[in-house]
Amino acid sequence: MSIKRVILALGLLLGAAQLSIVHGQLSTARSSTHSTLFGIGRASHLDTYLTPAEYQGPQLTYLHETLRSLQRNEHVVFQTLTQGDFSYAHNQAETGHELGGSVCYDFGWGRQWTDMPWKGLSLTAMGLAGGRLGFLYNDRNTNNPAQAHAALRLTAALRADYRFKIKKRTLALSYQVHLPLLGTAFMPQYGQSYYDIFDRGHYDHNLVCTHPGNALSLRQMFSIDIPIRRSTLRLGYLSDLRQLKANDIKQHQYSRSFMIGYVRNISLSR
Repeated sequence: MSIKRVILALGLLLGAAQLSIVHGQLSTARSSTHSTLFGIGRASHLDTYLTPAEYQGPQLTYLHETLRSLQRNEHVVFQTLTQGDFSYAHNQAETGHELGGSVCYDFGWGRQWTDMPWKGLSLTAMGLAGGRLGFLYNDRNTNNPAQAHAALRLTAALRADYRFKIKKRTLALSYQVHLPLLGTAFMPQYGQSYYDIFDRGHYDHNLVCTHPGNALSLRQMFSIDIPIRRSTLRLGYLSDLRQLKANDIKQHQYSRSFMIGYVRNISLSR
């Protein structure tokens, strides 16, 4: 499959999905759950376009999730995820530093099963479409000091939710895992400058097809919801492992963060 066909297929899918979102917003939803989380953790960067050394340091993370069940079919759910992160890392000798940041957005639909043998347990299988924009800046480089990140992807997702009571309070455990299956990403050739690509127009296979063979990535999150009076506190752990190997360049960003935030559960009507 050529890169142009991959880009065209993803573009058509994202466009159709956006139209469906607009239509879905006009339709009646049964319920809606909104969560906003902030996290702090540690990240590990490697980008051989900038340097062969690995950089590690603290990272701040923001995550907003919306989950809706439709009134027409309560087993069909719609999910959106917006994630942002910023990190400040250094090499092992502490002679260089890197600044990194990215914003990710994913949305999609899934089928939820609530009639499980274990009371309170529900399982959901989903398909998501989304993208990522980001950057990585290395303060040791004078030539090619920064790398841009841009990607589109199709993702398979699974989640499990379990509700239980402790002293008349209903708590909720949740685990979800996301595995990107197919996409496209921007990647310069090793040693190719951005001036060559954008100013001189020297394209050299800078859009690559991504799949688990060259970009095996995985995002996992575990959380617990704790009701406190009229509010709901959410505590979580986020593991985000991103990898890409293309055009003689290796990239990875491994991050693990502890998350804390709040949840709003809303019953919607027409």
